[in-house]
Amino acid sequence: MSALNNEPNNQANNAGVPPAPPEDSSNRQGVKIEKRKFFVPGGFIPVELEGELPEGVEVWRDPVRAVAAGFSGKRAKPDWYYRFSDDARLERHVDEWIQRIREAEAWKAKRRAEARAKAAQGHGCKVGDIFRCSWGYEQTNIDYYQITELHGRTMATVRRIAAQSEENGWLRGDCAPAPGRFLDEERYPAVRVKINPGETPSFRAYSFASAYLIKPLAEVAGAKTYGVDCWSAYH
Repeated sequence: MSALNNEPNNQANNAGVPPAPPEDSSNRQGVKIEKRKFFVPGGFIPVELEGELPEGVEVWRDPVRAVAAGFSGKRAKPDWYYRFSDDARLERHVDEWIQRIREAEAWKAKRRAEARAKAAQGHGCKVGDIFRCSWGYEQTNIDYYQITELHGRTMATVRRIAAQSEENGWLRGDCAPAPGRFLDEERYPAVRVKINPGETPSFRAYSFASAYLIKPLAEVAGAKTYGVDCWSAYH
């Protein structure tokens, strides 16, 4: 069944001029038409839409021609403003438009639910875990961090640790983290960070780069071995 009722609830007056939208009226979701009146063409009238509608959905049309504008959400500007060859095409467009909005809202609701579920589970990190931050414009810098303390489900204290590094060419080489070898605390103080949960937990190391959890390749007698990273230093 169509969501569009082609019989407008406001009729034109005796002079054939449709009434202007009331100043203080609002649609069923409480979105003030006052915010949209500047984008509704003169002479347009509101269309009665059937069924339960997404937030802020409303359609205004010319009472004679198949010309209409559709609004949704809390936006003042129309999502669309089209001329159609006939009312049937206008009706079909409105149906498809509302269906797309419903599908988008369902997708957003699913993503929010997934995000809440991840937040409830926490990041899953523990003291001693190592994070790697790779950054640089014309060269590749590698920084390593180690968790020294956890605070609740989202926060942790981390410190920079040294890297086992070896050159393998001109101004480039390989490196791996050295767990427990903390850098000078005065120069590289411990910082409290928010761990972002996910498939690979991370935190913001710089305003322009994040550090990501890395897992050891092996652990023998408590000693962990990590994979090798490549660095370059051209400046």
